[in-house]
Amino acid sequence: MPLALLLWAGLAAAPYPAPDELPNSQFFLPGATTGGISVAMETMLDRRFHTVVRQRYDFSCGSAALATLLRFHYGIRASESSVFNGMWAEGDRMQIRAKGFSLLDMRRYLGAIGLNAEGYRVTLDQIAKTRIPGIALIVTSGYNHFVVVKGLTANEVLVGDPSRGLLVLDRKEFEKSWPGLYFVITSAPDFGRSSFNRHSQWAGVGRGPLGSVLGRPIEMDGLRLALPGPGEF
Repeated sequence: MPLALLLWAGLAAAPYPAPDELPNSQFFLPGATTGGISVAMETMLDRRFHTVVRQRYDFSCGSAALATLLRFHYGIRASESSVFNGMWAEGDRMQIRAKGFSLLDMRRYLGAIGLNAEGYRVTLDQIAKTRIPGIALIVTSGYNHFVVVKGLTANEVLVGDPSRGLLVLDRKEFEKSWPGLYFVITSAPDFGRSSFNRHSQWAGVGRGPLGSVLGRPIEMDGLRLALPGPGEF
């Protein structure tokens, strides 16, 4: 049986604005004949979220990560709020109220919109062979967090982190923080491959990429790993 996608993501805390809700910064250039022009400015933080949906709540990394995967790798218009609401509608509400969203809620939501998904125990070498983007569970400072694996090289992993944006992580350091859990959409593998290791995404962090293997889905109990509670991350 496929792995139980029951990795809990805590539900709420103080919200902060998503990038598309932030006003553009303006820089005024004085001009003798025109009276000056106003130029929209973009911060480095804004640039990091070009291909990542930013989480608006402390523990909404799951819905933001899934929205990132859908929007930027499968061409499906999705926002953190639409995924959040969809998972709430399709999920086990008693469990959600008690523990937050899980990967099982993600899979149910994807099923409701016509997509299949599974969780696997894999290695980075297997991901490199399949070239399919997916959601990885990493452990940082003792707490679990969802990120999207967007590409990788022999030495680096390109991830979309809902809290920090587009990042390049050292491959060995990533492996230390990642227990091997990988959640992927299985309905359209070729579409997913076409968006993996894109030069445009590596360019966003000043890099360029160089250069069914996943095996069987892991058992249902494999994803019953508790994510942090409110105020702990």
